[in-house]
Amino acid sequence: MLMLPALVFAACSTQLSQATGMHLKGAATRSRSASGSSSGGGESADYFNPIQNAPQLTPKQFLLISSSVEQKVVYTELKNFKSTTGRTFALVDSGLMDPRGIAFDRDRGALYVADKGAKKIFRYHIYVDDSHSSGLSLTTDGVQLSIMQNADVEWLHVDINGDVFYSDEKDKTINRIPVNVIDMLSKGDYAASDLSLVSEKKMVASNSGVSESSHSKEVYSIYEGATNPHVSTPAGVVSDGARLYWVNAVDGKKVGTVAEGFVDPHLPKTEKGGKVAAAFPSVALSNQTDTASAIAKSNKLIFFTSAEKGLGKVSSLTSNGQVFDVATGLSQPKGLSWDGDQTLYVADEAASAVYSLPVGRLMENAPLTRSAVLNGAFGLALFSEFDQAWTMRINDDKKGSWW
Repeated sequence: MLMLPALVFAACSTQLSQATGMHLKGAATRSRSASGSSSGGGESADYFNPIQNAPQLTPKQFLLISSSVEQKVVYTELKNFKSTTGRTFALVDSGLMDPRGIAFDRDRGALYVADKGAKKIFRYHIYVDDSHSSGLSLTTDGVQLSIMQNADVEWLHVDINGDVFYSDEKDKTINRIPVNVIDMLSKGDYAASDLSLVSEKKMVASNSGVSESSHSKEVYSIYEGATNPHVSTPAGVVSDGARLYWVNAVDGKKVGTVAEGFVDPHLPKTEKGGKVAAAFPSVALSNQTDTASAIAKSNKLIFFTSAEKGLGKVSSLTSNGQVFDVATGLSQPKGLSWDGDQTLYVADEAASAVYSLPVGRLMENAPLTRSAVLNGAFGLALFSEFDQAWTMRINDDKKGSWW
């Protein structure tokens, strides 16, 4: 077993570190919560054989899963890394053609779905329904908002700032939709068809970055295969709020399996008369494999999925560039989701299952636990009781508490 290096990625934002915290602190909080709960079984006391109820190791949380095969997004409640019911329930079961990657804004309660068939990105608002005695469930307000169209999108991510990032397989671009643009779309000030895409080439030529105008209708192709040396056919993307990370589905050994850039890139300053860069700064962090699919980031590691010659795996990338295969034996691993603590979830599309694996310590071939089953499981997201959106209710928007 390999111990985790003490160094962390320099790019990790302070907000992310504060939000996630350490496992021991989280475990203590959860143990206190669990100890006050009833067994619910109505058992009588037996002083010779007392009933021992093991405390719940995880917070109250839901796992969200998309399926291209089923054309829907479902959810299941988790307890100790497994579905509490052994089944999933429909969350969005109409209006989708080919849902792939999903991303959840844990502060605003917004679920983003990349619909590759419709070539659109949709947003829904998700709520916890605690009105039934049978337990918790999830629901939406029934509103499907298109925040991007005419995009060959399969992978996307929403960061702590509320900005949405997505990769376009056809155009070979990595794009940013600023949160203020989504805000204006949600208010009905304009539609997705009114948005314009600003290229990296144009921003580099004008030495400009992402506009922060509250009335902007611009989406930004901040990294492009036609311009940037570390973009071929981009797949999964993830941001810590300051830096942007992505994987390439093609030619990863040449341009970078995992690459790093900025969410709001600018050209480096040059001496007068010096050579001006032709693309925004980026760097390859690993050239381990030619192909990769999803990417996720914890406080200390970057995780990515790949499948070559029928062998699927989850790999981890350390701050000094070392790559370890933390999970092997998968068929066609796709989406990843980190729980903010010590557990990673991976969807295996070919196996129609979602697995969890421990990532608190760096180890190779970590044990896999089957958490949920869904035909063609692809994208993943988590919704926890520690998230700000957990307490939002379906009528809160009328009070102006969120957009």
